[in-house]
Formats: sequence, structure tokens, C-alpha cells
Amino acid sequence: MIKITFPDGYIKEYKKGTTLLEISKDRQEFFKSPIVEGVHNGVGTSLLKTIEEDSRVDFIDVDTEEGMRVYVRSLLFLFLAALNAKRPSVSVEVRNSLGSALYCIVKDGVVLSDFDLKDISDYMNKLIDKAVPICRKKISREEAVKICERTQMHDRIKLLDVYPDKTEFVANYLDGIYEYFYGPMLPNVSLLKKFELIRFEEGIVINYPDTGDYTRLDPWTPDPRLNSIYTETEEWSAMIGCNTVAKLNDLIKDGGVDGIIKVSEALHEKKIAGIADKIAENNKELKLVLIAGPSSSGKTSFAQRLSIQLAVNGIKPIPISMDDYYVNRTETPRKENGDFDFECIEAIDLVLFNRHISQLLEGETVKMPKYNFRTGMREYRGTTLTMEENSVLVVEGIHGLNEKLSDSIPDEHKMKIYISPLTPMSIDDFNRIQTTDMRLLRRMVRDSQFRSHDALMTLKLWSDVRAGEEKYIFPYQASADIIFNTTLIYEFAVLKKYAEPLLKGVPETEKEYTNAQRLLAISELVLPLDIDSIPHNSILREFVGGSAFKAVL
Repeated sequence: MIKITFPDGYIKEYKKGTTLLEISKDRQEFFKSPIVEGVHNGVGTSLLKTIEEDSRVDFIDVDTEEGMRVYVRSLLFLFLAALNAKRPSVSVEVRNSLGSALYCIVKDGVVLSDFDLKDISDYMNKLIDKAVPICRKKISREEAVKICERTQMHDRIKLLDVYPDKTEFVANYLDGIYEYFYGPMLPNVSLLKKFELIRFEEGIVINYPDTGDYTRLDPWTPDPRLNSIYTETEEWSAMIGCNTVAKLNDLIKDGGVDGIIKVSEALHEKKIAGIADKIAENNKELKLVLIAGPSSSGKTSFAQRLSIQLAVNGIKPIPISMDDYYVNRTETPRKENGDFDFECIEAIDLVLFNRHISQLLEGETVKMPKYNFRTGMREYRGTTLTMEENSVLVVEGIHGLNEKLSDSIPDEHKMKIYISPLTPMSIDDFNRIQTTDMRLLRRMVRDSQFRSHDALMTLKLWSDVRAGEEKYIFPYQASADIIFNTTLIYEFAVLKKYAEPLLKGVPETEKEYTNAQRLLAISELVLPLDIDSIPHNSILREFVGGSAFKAVL
């Protein structure tokens, strides 16, 4: 017998070799939704894992962010199995997420009709009704290579070299096909009842439930503009031969990464200059530029680089920080748990902000506030602003796209810019690197470099940050006049060098250890890259240090 210790301190004995799935049945009552992942000694793992010794065990249910990752991975595997059964000659590649949906392109110019999708969907539902298991099977390195060659996953073969001494790998098996996914899967497909296959552009969209309610499938709303940004970046990165981790590793090993850095940074500069040109073309009417984006998008560096390009066009940029318009601490709204809600738009003095912007646009001189984060009070330190004929106000903050922020300003006088690092980097055709993870790594490194926060603190705050983004940023991104992708194709290799020591410092006893180990497992796949070749005006410098711009923290 072995002893299993649960997070509440309860200890129970089980027979040696018992699976986490069996143990989970004794703990399901403590979770709001079905358990989909085990946590063994702090590390997230499949429920099919057998426990052979005394251990600490916890579980993750589906109506959580990590639980939905398990749902989506398993749903994708189910789709691939059905595709193999019904249309075996068709190959797909996962490109990116579009809201609560995965966008997959169909390779070789093949078009799947509505009839094809119904046939595939019906087969998926048959497997769901039968509760077909997703098995974990150990395969040799030779078998792994053969599977990769058969499916033409050449980049995946190169990633096997990351583990040179490993002779055995664990693959997933479902309805006749083997696949490898970087994360736990469901033990069977019975839970995957809510999904929808939709034709979209060059491929299909797999619609799945929002995080928080796996039983509800909302209609998917297409966002062609956001998808075009993803597609453009994906095609560009493929064109320069750096769209997968394996290709990036090859460039690092062969000494060719400096060229990728220069080209990536040049692309940013070209696009920022193009935005400045558009503003200059409409400078007589356009006087207010609002920049918004989720955490760690690079808003500060972007705003300052845009300001430089505006100056090149003969325009005088006037930077304004939205943070200086926070209401006094005593007036800040609170969350349900009583904590201050600094992320809601009501934490901004909207009346004062709109009045000041209107006055500036009318040519008046305005006494500008400065928020003192130590005292929680707005102060006036003698700073005044007056717009000139060629001036443009450049405002950066999370609420820039929310019309409440600037509802007193006519649309013809303002431009809204949404920025985010929409990464095109993938591990292979079916395993992508999520934008959310790249932003978390950016924030973790920045917090360590400039805010004296360790990784544990960043991870503890991340769920609140994400909740604020879902509520106050993402619903307004469609209103943006321009979307700018701040991703840098090489940044994963740079962030790895800084993030790995931080992640390894997260104690096993903390709940956040599980997320830290997940990120470490992904970072193991990429080779590290020094920052020597990164220009000092790079958006990435905002996070790793050495920026030519003054940091706004």
C-alpha cells in the first residue's frame, strides 16, 4: 500500500499502482466540474498515470484555464482521429486560436466542404458516444522517428535530439493513430460533447466552450482582421524559415540567428513607420492616438517608437499616461473579495480625462496630474500641456479601446491601436505556443528585472491579470482602427535564458509550482539565445533590460 496526501492534509492509503483516475473518484466532490488532470508531486500529468510510491496528489477540473487546455488538446486529437478515419488523404496544421476556437489550415490546397465537415463531426460524435479511450503508450526512439517520418513531421524528429539520452517516449493513441501532445489528455473522449466544425478562409475552425463552462458552446463570431494578422505573421515567419522551435534551434546552432533578429526588428520598424505615415496623412483631423493591449504587449516601447516615427513626419507627439488619471485610492472600486480593482475602467477618472483631452484639442493649456502610487493620491506638480498645430496626443493604457474613455471626442479626431504579441511560433503542426504563455514569460522576466518580484509572485497575480483582460480589454479589440503584432520570432529563446532560473525557484509546496513546471517543460525544447545582438530600441528590451527608452513601471 502507498499513502496519498491531498492538499487539505487528508491522507489515504491506496494499492500500489493505482491510477490517478481511480484516486480522482474519491476527490470529485471537492470540484465544481469533472476532473481532467492529475497533479503528482506538483507536476501536472495524465489521469492514467500510475502511482507507485507515497505521493502528494491534487487535481484540476475542466472549468479552469488549465482544464480547458486539456479539453482542447483532447478535442484536437479527436478531430485528427476522425479526419484520419474519414478523409485520410487530408492533412491539416493548427495555426492559432480565434477566441474560443482553433483555426486550422488544410494543406495542399484541399478544400473541405460542409458535407466533409459533417461526416467528420458525425464520426467524432460516434467516438464520444462510445467513450473511446485516449491511451498512453510507451514507444522507442526508433518507433517515434518512424511515426514522424510517416506523417512528415520532420521538425518533430529534430526535437527528439533535445533529449539525446532518452530512448523511450510516451505517445497518445486514439482510434488507430499515434500523436504526441505537450500536455495531459483526457482518459477518454466522452467529455468532448460540445464542439463545432466551421469552414473558414483556407481551412476550418474548431469551436469549443469558453473557460468556465464546458457544457455551453457559444456561437463563434469570425474576426477576419485578427486572423489576417496571425496569417500574415505565420506566412512571413515561414518565408524566412523560422516558424517552428526546431527551425529556430537550427538557426541558433548554425549562427544564423543574427540575420533573423535584424529582419524581425526591421519588420517592426517598417510597420510602426507605416502607422505614423497614416497618422501624418490625417494630421489635420487626427489629434488623439489611443494605444491599448493586454499585459506585456510592449505598449510602452511601442508608444515611444511610434512617437519617434511621428517626429520623423514632422508631428510633435505628446505622451499622456492613463495611469495618471487613476482616482484617489479611497475612491477606487473594489472586487467582490474586497481588494481594490485597479483594472476596471471606473478606476480611471473618466470625467477629468475627457475634460482635459477636450481642452487640449481646443487649444487650451491644461495642468496635468501625476498619480503617486505610494500615497494613492493624484498630485499636481506644475506640469502643463498645450497642443500646437502639428501636435498629436499619444495615450497608452489598458482601456484605450473602450469608448467610455474618450466618448466626448469625435471619432474623426482619434485613432485606436490594439497591440499584442500574437506569436506564430509552433512546436509542430499540432502543438502551438500560446500567446498567453509568451506574455506570461515576458511579464515574469520584466517583474524580476524591474519590480523585484520573483516568479511565484507573478504566477500568483496572473489569474487576476487574465480575468481583467477578458473583462476590460479583449471585448473591445474589434473596435481598433489598427492591430499591431508585437511578437518577435526569436524572443522565446531570449526569454528562456531569464525565465528558466525564475521558474526553477518556485517552491514545490506552492500551488503555482504546477504552472511553473508546465512552462519549464515547454522551454526545454528551445535553445537559449544571448541578447547581445538585440537592438536597444527593441520591444523585447522592455522586458529583459537595456532599453533605449525610459521604462514606465
